[in-house]
Amino acid sequence: MKNYLENIDRDALRARAEQMLGYANDARTQASRWTDYAVSKARGFSLFDFAIFEACLLSLGLWLGTCFSKLFKKFRGVLFMLFAASWLYLLWRIVFDEDED
Repeated sequence: MKNYLENIDRDALRARAEQMLGYANDARTQASRWTDYAVSKARGFSLFDFAIFEACLLSLGLWLGTCFSKLFKKFRGVLFMLFAASWLYLLWRIVFDEDED
């Protein structure tokens, strides 16, 4: 039986692995910055904003659930619209609203 591991360029594999680790570290750093930004913006949320956030998460879960349930298939459009409206509101509050209370 031929040993295929003898033909592997270990230096090239090591360089590729280090490159991939660099990409992963960059992605982690970017996610950390975005999370810190979102949390700092969420500190200014009112009770109404948190209620919208909860409605957003609830409607997303219900909408995803309707994709697999015959009972709620007729409400799928309404639930998606509720999710989309609440998500857009939260996106506006986090990203575009510069009014710091």
